Amino acid sequence: MKKLLEYLQKIADLNYIATLMHWEMDTIAPKASFDYLIEVKTKIELEAFKLSTSQEFKKMLEETITSQEYQSLSFAEQTYLKSLLESYNRESLVPADFYAEYTALCSKANTIWLEAKEKKDYQIFKPYLAKVISFTKKYYTYKYPNSKNLYNDMLNEYEKGLTSDLIDPLFAEIKKELIPLIKQLKPINKIELNQTYTNEELLSIAKTLLEYIGFSNDRGALGIYPHGYTCKLNNNDVRITFANNKSIFDHVCTVIHEGGHGIFEQNIGSNLSQFPIYDIDKYALHESQSRFFENILGRNLNFWLPIYDKIKDKLKLDLSVEDFVKQLNIAKPSLIRTEADELTYCFHIILRYEIEKDLFNNQINIDDLPNIWNKKMQEYLNITVPNDSLGLLQDVHWSQGSFGYFPSYLLGSIFDGMLLEHLNNKLGNINTLLKEGRIKEITKYLNQNIHQYGGTYNINEVAIRLFNQELTAKPLINYFKDKYQDKANLTK
Repeated sequence: MKKLLEYLQKIADLNYIATLMHWEMDTIAPKASFDYLIEVKTKIELEAFKLSTSQEFKKMLEETITSQEYQSLSFAEQTYLKSLLESYNRESLVPADFYAEYTALCSKANTIWLEAKEKKDYQIFKPYLAKVISFTKKYYTYKYPNSKNLYNDMLNEYEKGLTSDLIDPLFAEIKKELIPLIKQLKPINKIELNQTYTNEELLSIAKTLLEYIGFSNDRGALGIYPHGYTCKLNNNDVRITFANNKSIFDHVCTVIHEGGHGIFEQNIGSNLSQFPIYDIDKYALHESQSRFFENILGRNLNFWLPIYDKIKDKLKLDLSVEDFVKQLNIAKPSLIRTEADELTYCFHIILRYEIEKDLFNNQINIDDLPNIWNKKMQEYLNITVPNDSLGLLQDVHWSQGSFGYFPSYLLGSIFDGMLLEHLNNKLGNINTLLKEGRIKEITKYLNQNIHQYGGTYNINEVAIRLFNQELTAKPLINYFKDKYQDKANLTK
């Protein structure tokens, strides 16, 4: 075990540098440095890849798993080591020179995506997207040489055991039950604010909210980037980004959402965090936590009652807490996924999932993507897409080869419907806890019952462990209907 941990630390050191360079490119590095940064980052990632796919590494893993030491480990630790060996067996099938070319392509495609998004022109990005898709297919073909369904393999990469057979009926039920609800939504006007915020002001707001929900700012850092995300360099260095081009209502929701990710990362049990390259690999479960904080808690009036007076000046708003929360809960179809309300957001995910599945099952091609995207936006949300930037170019994921990730968001929300019912039974009325400023009691429960186990269990296994049943969309559907159907007051 000692030899294995030392070897893992070598890989972790390289990953740390590569992730830090990625963060620098996203936040403060000058654009003129990008080509060189990509070149260096690719070399470092290749070195980490070689270490993680070497025969020496495989031998260490196999010897550890068959050792007496292994028998004394916890179930979570044993699961991690077995998953590491499974991952090795897949990754070692990928040629190193191909992997280097693939990672460099994704880094370059990421910068081209940003340019295309700024210029509202899909044609700029299309040749790179075509190449990323081609390389991604080849990458998974290497990893799963006996694949029966390549897209299921991609889903499995983000949530082990996840397949379209599980997703399709859940999403079909949501479409059946919630599209009629969306069509019945009562129009509520959004407040148009003229305030602008400096980066420093947004950072101050974020730090206050993150501290309140249980994120340790002492073990985190914040930055400005067009797309909000969370990345972990290690357990004591969790980075969060958010944009400075959104309304303040969108900003606070993004902060709370990313805070949910960060809280998960910071509270993985010490028995697992001893492994230097420990990764969650349970992305739907991860998204359940971020979306639970953002939507179930953060859009609740009672969440804001204890802190609104403290944060109101930072927000520079002359609104009552009730009017502020109403703005957080306006349910109205919109173009941008990351700015969508919790209800219509479901269909942004279903749209992307259906497109990805058809792309990798060779049912559609990239030339048709804008038309298919726009048609689905019209069908599900009755929205006309004015340009590519507000359409299929709005997300960073595909430029990075992250196909199979999007379903995680909605599966996370489905889990959250079940989690809300569970917490009301376990901890008492959630509204009361929030109103009394006891949100960290909720955070602590999640730390103890979900976060500490990291990626030991997938989202369906956690549902069985906590709720005694597999994932079902019914609680989430009931939550939405109770909150939005024929309701004038959207602060419940």
